[in-house]
Amino acid sequence: MENLRNEIQSFMQEMVENNLGTLKEQNAEYARCKEDVKNNLKAMDELMEKLCAEDKELMNKYEINAFTISAIEQIFLYKQGWHDCIDFLKLFGIL
Repeated sequence: MENLRNEIQSFMQEMVENNLGTLKEQNAEYARCKEDVKNNLKAMDELMEKLCAEDKELMNKYEINAFTISAIEQIFLYKQGWHDCIDFLKLFGIL
């Protein structure tokens, strides 16, 4: 059973990577932002090292909260899209 779970996780990860690759090809703004993040990672690490412990903690907390909010919103909107799609299909008698 563990092997099946690993295979499914691997498959899903590959699908996500393929879809994000497609997004990068189709959306220039996304591609530019991804490249900027990659290119600025070292500079951000160096900047963080210059901060005092209290400021580092504040920056880390902010970053974690921003990512958490984004993840929760994405999950909610994805699920809501499924519900809306099903409601739409029911409305037109397809389901």
